[in-house]
Amino acid sequence: MVRRGKQSPEPDRALERKFETWARRASKSQEQSPEELLAQAQDVLRWSIRKNGPDSSLSIKAMNEVANQLSQLERVAEEAPLREKIAEGLRASVGPDHLSTLSAEWKLATCLMTLGRPEEAEPLLAHVVRQRAGTLGEDDTQTLTAMAWNASATKMLGRLAEARLLQEQVVAGYERRGEAESDQAQSAALNLASTLSELHEPTEAARLVRIVVDVRHRTLGPDDPLTLDAGAFLASVTDDLKAG
Repeated sequence: MVRRGKQSPEPDRALERKFETWARRASKSQEQSPEELLAQAQDVLRWSIRKNGPDSSLSIKAMNEVANQLSQLERVAEEAPLREKIAEGLRASVGPDHLSTLSAEWKLATCLMTLGRPEEAEPLLAHVVRQRAGTLGEDDTQTLTAMAWNASATKMLGRLAEARLLQEQVVAGYERRGEAESDQAQSAALNLASTLSELHEPTEAARLVRIVVDVRHRTLGPDDPLTLDAGAFLASVTDDLKAG
């Protein structure tokens, strides 16, 4: 009988062990600096690329871990190129409309927005909104959040009318969910009011801000910073209304 030598572990299992080791170290993050955690994630990524190639699913997973660590360190300029590679890899491996691809595009878009590149972020966000609305529904919280980001990008590009329509959908979505007084809904209402003010529609803008002030006054108290900020915004919009 021929004795077989000890076989090497499959590459995928070997990488999984690398991830397990990294995860154990990450669980002790209170004992390690963010830079050390980043270095460990980068080590796993380099190992995966050597063993499995840059386009393998496990390399994409490792790349995502590095991007997450860069995000924690607020090193967005370094994070964005990785997010782009992750999105490209997922489009090729699981398809452009897969939820994991949409999540990757969303993360990439938020990086681009932070870097002041809305012209690149807006098509990504529009795709995320379109697909999430079709899969999860227009009133799903993830859809509404992505729609709010899309509106912000559109507004930064000077397309105020389009931004307004998106922001109105967000506000209406939270109302249909019965969450009109949630923090997200209040922020959405203020964003819409700001756009309406820029579109020289102070009457509707003031109505929305007044509702936010009333809700925050009742739920947070009159002296809460968020209540005071909304009150200052209302005063500004009211001044515009008087001037008009």
